[in-house]
Amino acid sequence: MAKWKRAVAGLALLLAASVSLFALMQGGERQPTASVGGPFQLVDSQKRVVTDRDFRGHDMLVYFGYTSCPDICPTTLASVIQALNQLGPRGDGIQPIFITIDPKRDTPAVIGRYVAAFSPRLIGLTGTAAQIRAVEAAYHVVVRPGVASPDGLEAIDHSAVLYLMGPDGAFLAPLSPQASPATLATDLARFIHAE
Repeated sequence: MAKWKRAVAGLALLLAASVSLFALMQGGERQPTASVGGPFQLVDSQKRVVTDRDFRGHDMLVYFGYTSCPDICPTTLASVIQALNQLGPRGDGIQPIFITIDPKRDTPAVIGRYVAAFSPRLIGLTGTAAQIRAVEAAYHVVVRPGVASPDGLEAIDHSAVLYLMGPDGAFLAPLSPQASPATLATDLARFIHAE
């Protein structure tokens, strides 16, 4: 019963975040009032400082999650990599980025091992609690502590949205993390810029 309640709460978070993001978009076109994304300063798995400006000239596909997430995060990241592979050269200009919502546990080393399991092109980012809170706020990510699992790891309920950002850093579209790789590839192809 507790598991079911947690699943419902998680779906409610996802729905709330998705509705608010889709409200910023109409007809797949960017709206000037949309304020999703923005400057950030985090660190990668090598402890190098990474900012949003490092990705200028490339589309970014940003996903927020945590490395001990039992289901949605790894499934979504696997779908992202499969979708980019399906796009072939058309997807070369898209940089997939995984930003942790659990900086206490997701150190640079931990996040580095995690993203490497999916693809060498996936960049994992972490930072201080304040840096992570700031980027969560900029992307309207909803996060709240969940319940502890039998192994003692605390789950984290969070909204799950793929954020497609343009080469200038502007928000292009929210994409469903539950889409199949084929559907995600089709959705990405509608927005990506020719290199």
